[in-house]
Amino acid sequence: MKRHSSNTTLLAVVIAGVLFAIANYFEDEDRWQLTEPDRPAMNPARDSSLGGPVKTIETAGRCEAAEDAMLLAVENSRYCTTDDDCTLFDYGYPIQCMTSVSMREITALRLQYRDYEASCRFRVYYDCPTEGATRLAVCRNNQCTVELETIDSLRDETLDYLGIE
Repeated sequence: MKRHSSNTTLLAVVIAGVLFAIANYFEDEDRWQLTEPDRPAMNPARDSSLGGPVKTIETAGRCEAAEDAMLLAVENSRYCTTDDDCTLFDYGYPIQCMTSVSMREITALRLQYRDYEASCRFRVYYDCPTEGATRLAVCRNNQCTVELETIDSLRDETLDYLGIE
């Protein structure tokens, strides 16, 4: 054997050690996790398989309480004396799509709805459809309500005028 074999063996051991250290450095899984700015990559209160918050009985209870408070606030905000006192409040679930409330309460309701969303991260939210009718906020019997204004009558008059049935 050659005399340089001990030097070659030493060099091979050093290279193996360096490669082992590099492999361990890159093996750390947290390094490769994508994180959102406001959420840490690993959190024991989160479901790591879905990346979302874990639903618990406590969070479900807070959500139900927030939903009940939101519905009560909307119901108590429907007071009016004229049509100008009312505005639409179409925020989707849990509020009905055809909802009208007092203009004086709209800011407080928007803030409460934001708190509701923070408490109910597990709810499915949806927007209210608009379709072919215009919703008008009106005051009836001192309570804000919604009336639909459709173009059906205009369409019928146009068809009659043109002699089309």
